[in-house]
Amino acid sequence: MMYSDEKEVFRCFGNRIKVLRKKYKLSQSALAGKAELEKSLIQRIERGSNVTLKTQLRLANGFDISLSELLNFSFLDNSKK
Repeated sequence: MMYSDEKEVFRCFGNRIKVLRKKYKLSQSALAGKAELEKSLIQRIERGSNVTLKTQLRLANGFDISLSELLNFSFLDNSKK
């Protein structure tokens, strides 16, 4: 499968982070603390910014989930919320 629209992938990933954050009942500040990231970075990610693998690993650790679970999202079913 090819991903021709990078911005859409980033937006879907950001939505995944927001959904997980709400599922675990975390504020952006709380997630930032658990993931050892800045709150402003969490905000940018949720708005669709590109992230490094290191940041993805920190997010997975912050949620206490595997990286594969963090990246388990659909591009077709991910409507803007």
